[in-house]
Amino acid sequence: MFSIVIPARIDSEILKKTLRNCLNQSYKDFEVLVILDFESENLLTNEKIKYIFSGIKSPGEKRNIGIQASEREYIAFLDDDAYPDNDWLKNAHEIFLNNQEYVGVCGPSITPPESGFLEKIGGYIFESILTSGPARFRHVPSKHRLVDDYPTVNLIIKKEVLNQVGGFDNNYWPGEDTKLCHDITLRYGKKIYYSPLLLVYHNRRTIYHPHLIQISRYATHRGYFAKKFPKTSFRISYFIPSFFAIYLMLVPLIYLFTPKALIFYLLPFYLYLSLMLIDLIKIYSKSSSIAACILTGFGIFLSNFLYGIFFIKGLFSKPELILREVDFVNEKYIKG
Repeated sequence: MFSIVIPARIDSEILKKTLRNCLNQSYKDFEVLVILDFESENLLTNEKIKYIFSGIKSPGEKRNIGIQASEREYIAFLDDDAYPDNDWLKNAHEIFLNNQEYVGVCGPSITPPESGFLEKIGGYIFESILTSGPARFRHVPSKHRLVDDYPTVNLIIKKEVLNQVGGFDNNYWPGEDTKLCHDITLRYGKKIYYSPLLLVYHNRRTIYHPHLIQISRYATHRGYFAKKFPKTSFRISYFIPSFFAIYLMLVPLIYLFTPKALIFYLLPFYLYLSLMLIDLIKIYSKSSSIAACILTGFGIFLSNFLYGIFFIKGLFSKPELILREVDFVNEKYIKG
C-alpha cells in the first residue's frame, strides 16, 4: 500500500536510524525507497529496503525517481534526518480508509527527545509562536485541519494524484513541496488532511550557524513564492518578520530625530518581548534550564530578524538552487 520515499545524498548513521524506525512500523504493507547520490559500503539491508543511486540531483528530482519506481498506492515522503512514530503508516491508513475525499495526509514533525542540547534549542525556536506563527502546528501536535502547503518531511500523497500533477517541480529547493501542495489543492481541487496522530521526529540543525542558514534559505524562497504563488504564500504572517526587521532598523533614526518619541515607538517591541517571555516560561517548564531559555530567546530574535531580511531579498530576486554540501570522503553533511 505505501512506498516510503527518502531522498538522501549520503549513507549516514542518521539515515540508518531513520530506516530502522521505518522497519518498526506496526502497519506492514510498505516498502522503503532510498535515493542516494552514489553507492556506498555498509548500507543497511532488509527485504523492504530498496536503494536507487541517482547521481547528484535535487531532493525534488530524487522524490520523482522514487515516485516512478513505486508500484504502491500511496507515497509517504520522509527526510533522511527524520524518523516516523511506529504507528505512522497505521494511522495514515485508517484516515485514508475512512475519508475517501482525502488524497494526502500529513502531521507534525517534532524534535526527537534524544536530541542534543543545541539541537533542542533549534526545536524550541521552531515551536515558538513568534517564529512559526500560524504554521506552528507543523512542529507541535495541534488540532485536525485541511492544509494547502506542507513540507515533505511528513507528507503522504496518493500516487495517482502525484502523477496527475506531474510530481515535484525540480526548479525549486526548498519550496518544491510548497509548489506540489499548491498544484494538488488549488489547481486540481484535492484535499490534504493534517492529523496530530501522524508523528514524525525531525532532527534539528544546531544553533546558531546551521540553523540560521536554514532559516535564510526558507525565507528567500518564501519571499519569491509570495509573488510567484500568492494564493498560498502571499499571507500576512510571512510578511510580519520583514515589517519587524524594518521597524528595528528605524530605531536609530527615531532616536536621532525625535528622541522623546522613542519610548512610544518601542511599545510594539515591548509587546514582542512579553510574548517571548511567555514562550521562555514554557521552555523552562520543560527544560528547567536558564541557559536553554537565554539561547532560545536570542535564537528567536535572530531567526525573526534574518527571516525578515531574506524574505525581502526573495521578493526581488529568484533564489538559486544550491544543494546541501557534502563531505563524501567522511560521509558527513557540512554545516549541520
